[in-house]
Amino acid sequence: MDNAPFRPGRGLAVKVSAATLPIVVAAILATQLAVGWINYAARLDALAARAELVATLTAQAIARPLWNLDQAIYQAQVRAVGSDPAFVMARIMDESGQITFQYGEEPALDLPVITARQPIADPSGPDPSHLGRIGEFQLVLSKAELADSARQQIVIGIVAILCLLLATFATIHGTTRRLILRPLGQLLAAMARVERKDWTTLAWSSGDEIGHVAAAFNRMVEGLRSGDEAKRLLKELETTQAKLIDNNVALEKASRLVLDSIGYARKIQDGLLPDASTLGDAVAEFHVSWEPLHQVGGDYYWLHRFGRKALVLLADCTGHGVPGAFMTVVVATALDRILMENGALLPSAILEKLDKAVRERLRQDRPEGSSDDGLDAAVCLWDGETHTLTFAGANMPLMTCTGGEVRTIKGDRRSLGYRSTGRVKAFVDQVFPIAPQTCVYLFTDGMTDHVGGSPPRLFGRRRLTEVIAASQALPLPDQVERIQAALSDHRGGQNRRDDMTIVAFRPY
Repeated sequence: MDNAPFRPGRGLAVKVSAATLPIVVAAILATQLAVGWINYAARLDALAARAELVATLTAQAIARPLWNLDQAIYQAQVRAVGSDPAFVMARIMDESGQITFQYGEEPALDLPVITARQPIADPSGPDPSHLGRIGEFQLVLSKAELADSARQQIVIGIVAILCLLLATFATIHGTTRRLILRPLGQLLAAMARVERKDWTTLAWSSGDEIGHVAAAFNRMVEGLRSGDEAKRLLKELETTQAKLIDNNVALEKASRLVLDSIGYARKIQDGLLPDASTLGDAVAEFHVSWEPLHQVGGDYYWLHRFGRKALVLLADCTGHGVPGAFMTVVVATALDRILMENGALLPSAILEKLDKAVRERLRQDRPEGSSDDGLDAAVCLWDGETHTLTFAGANMPLMTCTGGEVRTIKGDRRSLGYRSTGRVKAFVDQVFPIAPQTCVYLFTDGMTDHVGGSPPRLFGRRRLTEVIAASQALPLPDQVERIQAALSDHRGGQNRRDDMTIVAFRPY
């Protein structure tokens, strides 16, 4: 036997890291590229749709002024298009292709652009369905902002990958040294003493492969001490040790891949959630608590601001963990497209469009589709000018608290998506005034479906209402902290059962 002292980390930890990191890098790169490409394609489609819509509306608006040669009118309308942040150039061509009016400069050859062309109809025709053509309106928008955003995402992705790789290497290296190399060092030191007829056994034990090796080693020592079956026990130890090393390398590799993939998925899902500062001064106070059951979950919230109006949406998707997280990606992309294409909408209209988008993306509207997933959601729109709140819910309520009095506004008994539910009646907007210092709460059923006590019972909305009423005078973060403490006390030793999200804001 080699009597040189054993040094943990001489090569095994580095080899494990070297075998694991390429796979981790490939998985992270594939995920980052897929997310980036989907995001870029969606924004490019939205820009093209916006260009076509603006060109169509402008062509219709300038038809009569152009026909009447009212230059001041149609030129002002064309210049108004220049307020678009992506605007490059707009011009009017007559029926012979000559430029009648141009606003903006010709784009440079290296500038990526989208060009929308719409005919300008003759408004004097006797039959509106057969109008003649008096010219064409052309609108050019720049794609440079999209390209800059894509480059920024690439830089962020590279930085995130480097950070993850450093963390992965440190974790693998440290874990291998602590769980494998250190016990192996003690084992080899004991084997060296046994070789010198110092019958030393290992004092520690565990239920894993390392523990089995220790037990086998101790049996070997006892066999050598009594002179019985020494060779068989030594062979058993060597075989078990070899299997241990192989199994631990494979186990460490598989475990790290799973954990790193889920950890990176958490970063991606965090990136899909809006920043709490999105609403700005549209509301007096805002706080959200988002706690998935696992690292990722099926709860999702969305914030948007339209001047003095604040839009808040909360969704509870089918399941939790990785399946629920995939559903939140579907909801997030659908919401982004809905608001980008339609601008300010009433809550009921948002729910209707989101229901349609989910059914289409999960192919629930096709015979060959197999998905029966969906979500519950609630949308409220605060108008800071009229001091009114408009609410629509899909199997999700809204609570308000004024002066310690809690009011529950129920949503419609209808979910979004779900092939089995089919089409039902439309969502209804509920509009009501909001008094000063009123707090508004949206929450998923993970907040109320905690089981605890003896006999076991749900926490329920009644207890949640009592906690909200008793803590209304506190700042919103302290209110949410008190609610979470009450849930924990009620649950006792019971485990959580679902993702848990509550959104609270004080309009003014």
